[in-house]
Amino acid sequence: MARVVLGMLGLGTVGSGVVKLLAQHKHLQLKKIAVRDLAKERATTTTCPVTTDVNEIIDDPEIEVLVEVMGGEEPALTYIKRALEKRKHVVTANKEVLAKHGPSLFALAREKGVTIFFEASVAGGIPLISTIQRGLGANQFKAVTGILNGTTNFILSNMEERGLSYETALAEAQALGFAEADPSADVDGHDVAYKLSILAALSFQRFVKPTDIYRQGIREITPEDLALAKEFGYRIKLVGTARSTNSTNDPNTKPNAEEKSLAVRVHPTLVPLSHPLAAVSGSNNCILVTGDAVGEIIMVGPGAGSLPTASAVVGDIINLESALKLPDFASYFQPSITSQWSNTASSDDWVSPYFLRLSVADTPGVIGTIGTIFGNHKISIQSIIQRGVKDGRATIVILTHDVREGDMNAALTDLKECPFLDSVASAIRIYRAG
Repeated sequence: MARVVLGMLGLGTVGSGVVKLLAQHKHLQLKKIAVRDLAKERATTTTCPVTTDVNEIIDDPEIEVLVEVMGGEEPALTYIKRALEKRKHVVTANKEVLAKHGPSLFALAREKGVTIFFEASVAGGIPLISTIQRGLGANQFKAVTGILNGTTNFILSNMEERGLSYETALAEAQALGFAEADPSADVDGHDVAYKLSILAALSFQRFVKPTDIYRQGIREITPEDLALAKEFGYRIKLVGTARSTNSTNDPNTKPNAEEKSLAVRVHPTLVPLSHPLAAVSGSNNCILVTGDAVGEIIMVGPGAGSLPTASAVVGDIINLESALKLPDFASYFQPSITSQWSNTASSDDWVSPYFLRLSVADTPGVIGTIGTIFGNHKISIQSIIQRGVKDGRATIVILTHDVREGDMNAALTDLKECPFLDSVASAIRIYRAG
């Protein structure tokens, strides 16, 4: 059996895992690896040459497949484009490059008759991409929702279980290698936004510009929020959702006749303790895919790490190895993704219940005034309680029924004009199924 010859860019955490797994597959020949710094200590040794000259891989006619695990937007984007131009297939774990440049990259792959495999770009070791792309191909998708970032899930889990502050939980995550020295990509939601763009492309045939995705991170979540959420039967998770607007059950949101827009968002969410998302702890990921035929399916597993992510990369390579024997196989593996970006729905039309924590002066009439303001904006209150009166100040916790986002924003604007209000300490959406 002829060997498939590979060249790889990057030999960090994921690349080291790929080298280990490829050693078990003799029909996959890793011919050369390109790295930035030859002197850097590595977690594994290699039997193939290692170089700093990427041209030795991209310009090598024997190398059929470029494996890109270096990460970051540049120079990875340039290298991937050059490989496609040379009619090399690409296996990548690079969510940032795909999310920001997916339409043009997949168009180039189609033009050159090659394909891009990207299982490792979302949810690490969970076979999510192949499940959506092929296993659920008979479905019209309604929504893809889930916990897509293991770092933030690890931080929130430790804050809740051990009562840690955000800062302390983050420092522990960094010490254990779950979080980078600069954690902003994870804790501010950029990582999830990239993954949502890719999932939207697979589920709804168009990428969403990451800059068009509503994004709110976890920096403002406090142990008090987590404790109150649990008291009311919820757990706070950073949840990402890509949903077709004709699946929102919201009469105020009307799909465009020519192309539905998508509601795509990532933010902290109160999830009912009885829901599968609430049970996901540590650095695991959990994804819910909703299709018109299959209903809702759930996938849970490690979302990152050397071997789980490398497992997805090598799985793609093995699929590619089998397919290379077939005539015109590339067209089969090219996903049905258009070269246009998707429209996104106005956030004002999103609908969900809310959890609010207010700091107020402990004076008569406060709760009545809040009720009046909310009533003026068509907001129905499910429960409202006053807590922790001290030094003339009090905490008020409010849970609402379904509320339109635009109405909630308008109510909070009016509320902030009230002299009794110190601050809106928290305003967190509650998970809404369907």
